[in-house]
Amino acid sequence: MCTNGVNTSQFESMIDMADDYVAVGYRWIHKMAHMAEDGGFASASEKLHAAQALLADARALLDEAKLCVEEGVTVSNGITAKRV
Repeated sequence: MCTNGVNTSQFESMIDMADDYVAVGYRWIHKMAHMAEDGGFASASEKLHAAQALLADARALLDEAKLCVEEGVTVSNGITAKRV
């Protein structure tokens, strides 16, 4: 379905692909954080866990963006998409 010149099905698929990409990074960073911790690099582990938290935030925002497209709702920051 196209809305406002955007193929919404394709757009939702693109959001899913971006989420998958971020999910892989999230898992890798999680593993690296534990490797750093096990190796005695506490500062590196802390920074990697912080990066992992940011990736979790990015995934949540991608979910919100997809929700906006799917349901035509306003989600935090006043983002609105309307399905016609």
